[in-house]
Amino acid sequence: MDQFVIIPSSDENQSEIIYFEPRIVKIISGMSITWMNRDTKTHRLTSGNVDSLLPTEFFHTDDIVGGKSTTVRIESNQPAIPYYCSLHPAERGLIAILSKDEDEMTNTQRLKILDSIAPTLFDTENREILTRLQRQVDPAVVEYLSNPNAVLLQNKVLTIVFWDISGFSILCEKLIDHPELVAEFLREYLGVATKIIHEHMGIVDKFIGDGILAYFGFKEKDSDNNGYTGAENAILAALKLKRPFENVKNNWLQIWNKVIDFDIHIDIKCGINTGPVLVGLLRSGERDQFTVIGTHVNLASRLEGRAEEGEIIISTFTMAKVRGKFNVEAIDISNNDDIKIKSFKGVDKYYKVLDISSSNSS
Repeated sequence: MDQFVIIPSSDENQSEIIYFEPRIVKIISGMSITWMNRDTKTHRLTSGNVDSLLPTEFFHTDDIVGGKSTTVRIESNQPAIPYYCSLHPAERGLIAILSKDEDEMTNTQRLKILDSIAPTLFDTENREILTRLQRQVDPAVVEYLSNPNAVLLQNKVLTIVFWDISGFSILCEKLIDHPELVAEFLREYLGVATKIIHEHMGIVDKFIGDGILAYFGFKEKDSDNNGYTGAENAILAALKLKRPFENVKNNWLQIWNKVIDFDIHIDIKCGINTGPVLVGLLRSGERDQFTVIGTHVNLASRLEGRAEEGEIIISTFTMAKVRGKFNVEAIDISNNDDIKIKSFKGVDKYYKVLDISSSNSS
């Protein structure tokens, strides 16, 4: 089966080494590799030494313009072929040539393959991993913790948002042989979402597979607004994310439909709740994590579970902070025990956000 590799988007003046997805693509000699350019820049790939940037004759591609792809048949007895973009040498990858399908190999044979390609792996990998781990912490949290007088754990009124992609598990099952097509979609989507969350003064707590946990209002003092600004910003971010998600999804539908014959249907949904939570640094002997905890976090998660495709669901607590600013539809669950929210029997109503109120659109 032919393999796919994603050329990710990057800055024009990229100097930090980044890798194609997957970084190591495994094939049997005679198979083809299709490179999909998800960047706006043109790329030209060549086999060669990635340290000296001396090309070899295994393969060279023509220019691959943004949004296009190219396919190359690879025939070689070499155990590994490193390659890079001759136009952007910081972008690199590796082709591993297997003697047979990896599923048919013993553990000893797999280890032998790893040993054979180890010398071609880049010395900077560990530094790259460390850099990426540092990026998992939101910049606002880093700034906060840099203050020696900062309280490590505090009670604060925040608006908690859980996002999830409906139908994503089924999509992953259909693309199980092409994990790179899932990974790069998530990279694009999570990148867009993070930018929008930051634009609305939110903080990304963590990514949970295709899900996102974020919170709003951390940067404001409770005495200034008692959670009103955070609640409004959270809903504005959720509304703003809907269109970019559709754009990313529609672009990827064109790619996925070339690989699998399946009616793909995914959509973004989210649950939002506002209330006092514990936020700060939780420390253990093995790991430190800056996060939010409390019943109001759990309620936001439960509301996300109630949301259907494309819906933004908010609690009565959030509604009290933004009343009149958004057009909403009330969902009454008071008379049906079967649809009561687990562990929140006292919650008898929530709201579906439709759009921004005309009085708040300025």
